[in-house]
Amino acid sequence: MTTALDRYFEVVDSADSSHSGLDDLREVFAEHVLLMHSGEMVQGRDLAVDLHRARAAKWKESRHHWTTTEEADGSITGSWSQAGLDLRGNGSSGSGHVAASLDSDGRISRLHLSLTGGSDHARVLIAKHLDIWMIPDPVERAKAMEEIYAENITFMEPDDVFVGRDALNDYIDVVQRKAPPLYGRLVSHFQNKEFIHWTWDFGFPGDKSALGSETLQLNGNLIEKVIIFSADMDIVIEGTRQAHDGVS
Repeated sequence: MTTALDRYFEVVDSADSSHSGLDDLREVFAEHVLLMHSGEMVQGRDLAVDLHRARAAKWKESRHHWTTTEEADGSITGSWSQAGLDLRGNGSSGSGHVAASLDSDGRISRLHLSLTGGSDHARVLIAKHLDIWMIPDPVERAKAMEEIYAENITFMEPDDVFVGRDALNDYIDVVQRKAPPLYGRLVSHFQNKEFIHWTWDFGFPGDKSALGSETLQLNGNLIEKVIIFSADMDIVIEGTRQAHDGVS
């Protein structure tokens, strides 16, 4: 039987060079769908379709392979992979896990595609880094942090520094409760040896948006330092200051 998740991948693969076929995702997604894809996150059907247009524009051609399993609670889980040619004609690939929840009409209300492997190592690390900030349970988050962050990770905002996984985990908890973004999009990324530099675009309540960038310093496959640059940090950290000093 074809599931809503099967239909999702079929639509994504059927889009032509104009990406007009992606409009059919409007029949797959619920109106207020929460989409988390390879570290990027948007909420709402229109933004979800727009994100897929932006992602499709980075490929010259590609195809997905996937598996799906219907769970007892009605959700759908599985694995996914994508392979093809980038805009320069070079081979490119990515793979990970997928989980989807459905609304009462059978449309996807929550879709999470994690990126755990692929030809672009820097992009995979960025995705894993961003996924950490979306995990609501601090215990589960702490376990996931061991796979991507060095034990003594240093997280440097312009005005504050957090050292160690425990301190950063506590701060992520504050951000999620006090100032969660409405969307987060990756604009560009580059790697130079053990450094990754990437730029981002985040949206917040009140029609506020923030642009900025991060430099990630690596130690093997672990991130040991994150340095944030942005002229909009007052928007990013708005709402966290009241609990910031005690990180409560």
